[in-house]
Amino acid sequence: MTADDVVIASDNVRCIVSPNVGGRLSSIVAYGRELLVTKNAETNPQKWGCYPMAPWAGRVRNGVFVHQSKRHQLEINMHPHAIHGTVLDRPWNLLDSSSSSVAMKIDLGTNWGFAGEATQTISMIGDVIEFRLMIETDDATMPAQVGWHPWFARPCTLMAEFSDMYLRDQDGIPTGKKIMPTAGPHDDCFSGSLSSPRLNFEDKIQLEIQTDCSHWVVYDEPQHAICVEPQSGPPDGFNIEPLIITPDNPLTRFMRLVITN
Repeated sequence: MTADDVVIASDNVRCIVSPNVGGRLSSIVAYGRELLVTKNAETNPQKWGCYPMAPWAGRVRNGVFVHQSKRHQLEINMHPHAIHGTVLDRPWNLLDSSSSSVAMKIDLGTNWGFAGEATQTISMIGDVIEFRLMIETDDATMPAQVGWHPWFARPCTLMAEFSDMYLRDQDGIPTGKKIMPTAGPHDDCFSGSLSSPRLNFEDKIQLEIQTDCSHWVVYDEPQHAICVEPQSGPPDGFNIEPLIITPDNPLTRFMRLVITN
């Protein structure tokens, strides 16, 4: 924990919010157990904590998309693709904080070809951690996507059921075609959640993920972690299912982590 971190807590759950490290949760200790992969175990900012993804989530194929007939090239940060947006490894500006809530904001960066900013609030409501993320733009139109990428520390098991899974190609990127879900392990995008995904940890700790996001990426291939990522669209969404915002119609989504024992 650093001097720039903020602690929010309830009787049973203590969270460390790190605005200066991508506006992420660095730690969730529930009933005495750490639920996240922490920086002590992993230094790559893409691979620990629980961080927001904006203005896109997942991979953009070769970092390229077209908006209103103009080709845009994103910075390649997972060769040969661009992944997880522009805000996960940059400092956010702290707007307000208390023992139960943190609000912060960030511009979308010089490598993003539009005028935009993201605002995030993280609040503790009892043993529920609530995240709200909004993207706004001053441009006439802008493609946008948001999501969260929590790295839950094993041992834990995932209970989740979806109606559809996106078919991936040889690059590991959805083609846009949907198929019946297959058995894991997964690094796949799903839609049509039939119930809120739930993780069961040791000591009978349960964590339910609630959201108004339409898509989920489940990454349970690692031996040390399970990632369950609510997203407003699929990976490569700018190319296969673009969502466009305007100054009067920003993009807003929420995620709630409901913890019980």
